[in-house]
Amino acid sequence: MSNTPGKGGLIAAGLGWGLALGVVLGALVLAPAIPRDSAAASGAAGAANEQAAEAELRAGAANELLAQESATIVRGKLTDVPVTIIRTEAASDDDVESVRWLLNAAGASDSGTLTLTERFTDQNSADELSTIVANTLPAGAQLSVDNRAPGTHAGELLGAVLVENSTEAAAQASDRQLVLETLQQAGFIQYSGSVVPARAVVIVHGQPETAGGAFGESMLGDFAKALAGSGTTVFATQANEPTQLDGVPVVGVVDTEAGRIAAVLAAA
Repeated sequence: MSNTPGKGGLIAAGLGWGLALGVVLGALVLAPAIPRDSAAASGAAGAANEQAAEAELRAGAANELLAQESATIVRGKLTDVPVTIIRTEAASDDDVESVRWLLNAAGASDSGTLTLTERFTDQNSADELSTIVANTLPAGAQLSVDNRAPGTHAGELLGAVLVENSTEAAAQASDRQLVLETLQQAGFIQYSGSVVPARAVVIVHGQPETAGGAFGESMLGDFAKALAGSGTTVFATQANEPTQLDGVPVVGVVDTEAGRIAAVLAAA
C-alpha cells in the first residue's frame, strides 16, 4: 500500500497542526479566582473546571492527530542534513528523543547530542567557563570583544567546533575533541559517542528558569544567539509563551507534537 497520504489526509494534518497550539494553550488557561462563599461562585467554578477538562481532551485529540501525521509533515525537509541536539539539564528525555525521531523522519543525519549540565548555567561557575573558552579556542576562531557574557563566548566556541556552513569549514577534529573533552572534564557538558560537524543545531529546553534561575535563562539565550552566528540554530522549550531571541527561531510547547514538528521545520 502506498505511504502517500490523500489530499484529505494532508488537509486534516495541516489543520490539526494549526489548531494544536491553540488547544494545548487553551487547556492551560487558569480559571479566574472566584470567592467560595456563594452558590453562584461555586457554579461558576464548576463550569470553568468543565471547560478546562474539555480543553484538555481537545488538546489530547490534537496531539493524537499530529502524532499520526508528523512524519508526513516533515518528510524530506532535512534530507542528509547533519543535525546536533544540545539539551539542557532541564529538558525532558521524552522531548529530546521525540525531536530526534522527527529529525530522522525528516531525513536528517544524527551528528550527536550534548547535554549542558546545571554547572553550565550556574553563575558561580561562569568565570571558570570563560577561562576554559579562552584557553581552548581554535586557531582562527574569534570571540566577541563587545559582548563578553559567558553564554555568548560559550556559544561562539561551540559554534566554531560543532557547526559547518556554506562559507566556513568546521574546525579540525582534534580541536573539537579538545573543546568537548575539556568542558566535560570540568563538568559543564556531557556527551558520549561520536560528535561530528552539523549544519543545524536544535537546543531542547524544559520549563523556564529551571536551569540556573534568571541568570541561567539569560545565559541560555546568549548561548543560542551566539551559536546562531555560526549556523542554523533553533531554541525549543516547554514554555507556552517563550521569550523571543534575536536571530534565533524560538519554538514553545516542545512537549507537544505541535511544538516538536515546529522545531524540526524551523531547523529546515
